Amino acid sequence: MESWKVLAVSSSKKRIEKIRVEALMADIYEQIQQWAQEAGASHVRRIDRTQLKTFDYVRAYCVANACGYYGRCWTCPPNLGEPEELTAELQSFAGGAVIQNITKIEDSWDFEGMEAARRAHNQMMRSLARQVTAEHPGHRVLALGGGACGYCETCTCPDAPCRAPEQAIAAVEGYGLDVKLLVESCGLSYVNGQNTVSYVGAVLVD
Repeated sequence: MESWKVLAVSSSKKRIEKIRVEALMADIYEQIQQWAQEAGASHVRRIDRTQLKTFDYVRAYCVANACGYYGRCWTCPPNLGEPEELTAELQSFAGGAVIQNITKIEDSWDFEGMEAARRAHNQMMRSLARQVTAEHPGHRVLALGGGACGYCETCTCPDAPCRAPEQAIAAVEGYGLDVKLLVESCGLSYVNGQNTVSYVGAVLVD
């Protein structure tokens, strides 16, 4: 076969594969959107890998240990992996969905309400990931939550292995993603009114 014909066939196959992947991702997103809305999610938006931008300053916030979980949770830095590895992992996914949950709290000192909302949000991310995995077993799925994992009351890190690795979930920020920029890239607001707390997660599929 002449070289130009080989190139034409190769180019055609790539276009067909691209169309197939885009159609599949659209179908998966619609499923995630439906499941998330049925679970009570405030907002669901489709994303692709171009929106999964990581920043060194986000990792620096983790290292500064503002949340108190640095080195104390198996799915938080530095246990999560090196920034370069995490960026490469994110870029290996075609896309997925960003899910935002907005919860009313009593006031800005309602830490119990904030924590309850965070745990409920992360549990929703776990459930969505399980649903996608069950429906599309040939695809890798990554669920990201808000803040530290929170599945167990206290994490065994660093003294013993994770009690429930199949339930462990990392934070959007732990991967180096700027939550504010991420939600704004989806047309959502980072701050959603007085006496509310907003948590953001993602479900990514390859």
